[in-house]
Amino acid sequence: MFYPDMKRTISLPSSRTMRDSAVSRRSSSAALNVAAGLVGVLAVIPLAYMLIRALEADAAVWERLWSRQIPMLAGNTLALTATTVVLSVLFGIGAAWLVERTDLPGARVWRVALALPLAIPAYVAAICWLILLRRGGVIDQIAMEWLGFARGTFPLPQITNLWGATIVISLCVFPYVFLPVGAALRSLDRSLEEAARIAGLSAWTTFWRVVLPLAMPAAAGGALLVALYVLSDFGTVAMLRYRTFTLAIFQQFAGQVDRSAAAILSFILIGMAVPVLYGAAWLARRERRLSRTRWQPRRLVRLGRWRPLALLAIGALTFFSLGLPLLTLGGLTLQGWLFPTEVDRIWGVNNAGVLRHALNSVGLAAVAATGAIALAIFPALVAVRRPGRWSSLLLAACQSPFALPGIISGLSLVLLFNRWMPMLYGTLVVLAIGFVFRLLPQAVTANESALRVVSPSLEQAARTLGNDGIRTFQRVTLPVAAPGLLAGWVLCFVTAMKELPTVILLRPPGFDTLPVRIWVAASESVHTQAAPSAFALIAVTIVTLLIVTRYQAGMEKALSRS
Repeated sequence: MFYPDMKRTISLPSSRTMRDSAVSRRSSSAALNVAAGLVGVLAVIPLAYMLIRALEADAAVWERLWSRQIPMLAGNTLALTATTVVLSVLFGIGAAWLVERTDLPGARVWRVALALPLAIPAYVAAICWLILLRRGGVIDQIAMEWLGFARGTFPLPQITNLWGATIVISLCVFPYVFLPVGAALRSLDRSLEEAARIAGLSAWTTFWRVVLPLAMPAAAGGALLVALYVLSDFGTVAMLRYRTFTLAIFQQFAGQVDRSAAAILSFILIGMAVPVLYGAAWLARRERRLSRTRWQPRRLVRLGRWRPLALLAIGALTFFSLGLPLLTLGGLTLQGWLFPTEVDRIWGVNNAGVLRHALNSVGLAAVAATGAIALAIFPALVAVRRPGRWSSLLLAACQSPFALPGIISGLSLVLLFNRWMPMLYGTLVVLAIGFVFRLLPQAVTANESALRVVSPSLEQAARTLGNDGIRTFQRVTLPVAAPGLLAGWVLCFVTAMKELPTVILLRPPGFDTLPVRIWVAASESVHTQAAPSAFALIAVTIVTLLIVTRYQAGMEKALSRS
């Protein structure tokens, strides 16, 4: 049946409307490029300034550092990076295979429990192990009181060395390998394994020749993240007194010995981090191309008589990475509150103090994560919607802060603001800026992944209906990309909650966060006062992860139904 009024309900855009829409698209595109370029320039400034300061240093300073410090620091840093990567890969791949590819009981529980160590900063774990294994510590006290050993005679492992630092850091960062490898093992095509078994390969040979090679891109990506973490770590090596570049840079700066020497050491460390960063970016692009495989339900390997041993291995890894730090911190917290010593009374860190430090940490992390995600929208949109040389250059600029460990990022901002904007130095503004650009690479990566979910045809349809760029982003792009953007915000928030060197260098007087209180108390060996702040830091991080993960799952279900 024909309705005469139908011609009034369907109207095509006029030529003038189409011309106006094209002009609007060009102007919005130019504005987006300008905003994204400005973000990229701001991201590069700290790196460029630090390199300039290093190159301007006197030749005698370079010669002194090359002859006395740099070879030893480079050897220590590379050794710690290599051993931590190897051990983290072994932990991550082994745990992922047991959880995802075998009939291990409680796979869902282990999957969550083995991801939670990411909420524990490595420097907090180092404090716990020092409390347990130092002379006069918990284990030494138990050996004297219960086993009858004389003071100082019970054999205790030494952790203030390369292997101690390797184990402590690996127990905190192996989820960087466990999570992507677990996801890869869940999504592998079962037909490949079945073809290998039909060809006569055993289950063990099939794992080595088929399953492991297909999971290696994910493992390599996680290993590169571990390497970047080790290169930028400051708190753990400082607690364990293992000299690496980050510790030497902080000592040069804090001791006011020679800031040009700190810049030179930063220059060397940046040079070590850049190849790792480039490898991570290359592998991420390669992994996107290789991940388009057809999924079939995986067939679980039956452990049989090996099941008790597998449970023991997974349980031990979970206990040492998650349970032991939580038990140690909980016990020390109760000891400081129920049986305070004179030192505890002098420090006077009570519930109100911990709450104030927690609010400072949460507020700073929330502001920094929000700012980083907001700024990262511009370069991420350019990368997703206009791929090319310009977007590649822009992404490289925005990823450049990844090559700056926290200690170098904070130092560069200290030198910049102290020289060019001294009125802002030592304020919350500088601290927030430092955190935002520290988080910017993570935010850009997360935003890029989230925006790729949005189909360009949806945005084109919205523009055809007369919406400009801003309105299209608000009504179409943002709602669809919201779950991914929220995941990126959570990642930035958790990173900011744990960040130590940036806040130490940039915080204004009297502004204490949980990491600062942990650092100050542990440096003075007042562990009963470091424990409450550390316990609160881990609790806030874990609760945030659980709440936002559940909220994100609800958003994804709502979008799938709509």
